[in-house]
Amino acid sequence: MINIVTINYHLADPKVVNTTINGAETLLDGDLIIANPEEFTIAWTDIVAKRISLQYNTGKKVRNIFNSRKNELWTLLENGKILIVFLCPFKGIKVESQYLSHPSDDYITNYDFLPLAKEYLLQNIVNGKSSNPNSISLNDSNSSFSPYFKAFKNNLEYSVYLNVDPIDKLQYFLINRSEKPVSFLLQAGKGLIVFLPPPINVDHQKLIGTLIACTKNYLTTHEVTPPPNWVLSYKLPGEDEYDSKISDVNDQIEVLTEEKRRLEDQKNEISKFKSLLFEQGPELEKVIIEAFKIFGFQAENRKVDDLEHDIVFESTEGRGIAEVEGKDNDAIHIGKLDQLNRAVDEDFELVGSYCQGILIGNHFRILKPEDRKDPFTEKVRIVAQKKSFGLLTTVEIYNAIDKILTAPDDEEYKLFCRSKILKTTGDIIKLT
Repeated sequence: MINIVTINYHLADPKVVNTTINGAETLLDGDLIIANPEEFTIAWTDIVAKRISLQYNTGKKVRNIFNSRKNELWTLLENGKILIVFLCPFKGIKVESQYLSHPSDDYITNYDFLPLAKEYLLQNIVNGKSSNPNSISLNDSNSSFSPYFKAFKNNLEYSVYLNVDPIDKLQYFLINRSEKPVSFLLQAGKGLIVFLPPPINVDHQKLIGTLIACTKNYLTTHEVTPPPNWVLSYKLPGEDEYDSKISDVNDQIEVLTEEKRRLEDQKNEISKFKSLLFEQGPELEKVIIEAFKIFGFQAENRKVDDLEHDIVFESTEGRGIAEVEGKDNDAIHIGKLDQLNRAVDEDFELVGSYCQGILIGNHFRILKPEDRKDPFTEKVRIVAQKKSFGLLTTVEIYNAIDKILTAPDDEEYKLFCRSKILKTTGDIIKLT
């Protein structure tokens, strides 16, 4: 009998143990584990609501949840079991530093439960949805998971794919129309990790039967018996001595881990500016404010009664207000410029004088900067010229920060950046 345990993927069957990423049920009784990382954000949304980051101690608790599951899964894989992961986009939340003076760029993601392959996914996974049920095809009919495709080919949808060439057909056994993998398998210890596109609206009994058919031969071949808990009460000569040495090493690890964390926080003070190239929303606004402070501006997010402006900034050279927009695979549209126009008028009502309006865009943010098209639509450029607004890309801000970090005492260049931001009207602002 194959024991099935699911993590955030409920299967209506009395023989299946259904749990969650932060559930109390153990995974160690399972032979086949089915995980749905799409729902793993419950690990932090259950703890803290309506926050874009976790306080350090809370983040530590959430990380422990993922590490506990990771350890269980690694034990199972070492004993020849199988983990099935339904592929989905990465989701994450920032963890604040324990040092208040050093903001952190440390993230917890919904894939942190994986014993391995997280970094491989992070480097190669691309968001992209299937256009119809025929968007997925079988790359290798000899795959042990070909029954899964044949049973559910009209009920499979992918939301991510791997930007790699599927040379090893056995490993990358399902591909999309662009011949990019939407599933793959990985040897882990004596077991397997299998990444699959999730089935949509399928009969639970059919899914259970199909997955057992795909994995039964492997599980039977690699079947071993995990040691029961009572074995811990038996001691062989030399075990206590090794336990003592391991304890000493753990003490050293604690000291080194703390030092590592301190160095990581210092590094994050620099590397946080990389998010200028890919972030959106409040996180993007936050890092732009930090960049503007490096330029020499006083900068902040403004909330006054029912008014909210992304960034207001000033220096001895003048005042400005900026609206910020990030687009996944598009240029910045006119809607955000209209919002900037209103923000400038609202600012006038508050202070009695007009300030410079800046539209800041992170266009085509999913793509590498060198692969991106024009940052602003033609309509945006025309209206910006009429209104004398400046247009600035986050890529340009990143390049300017890069230059300042190379020569942090170059006050003349910082003045140049402030002047360009405040005095460029009706055109794209160039800082480098």
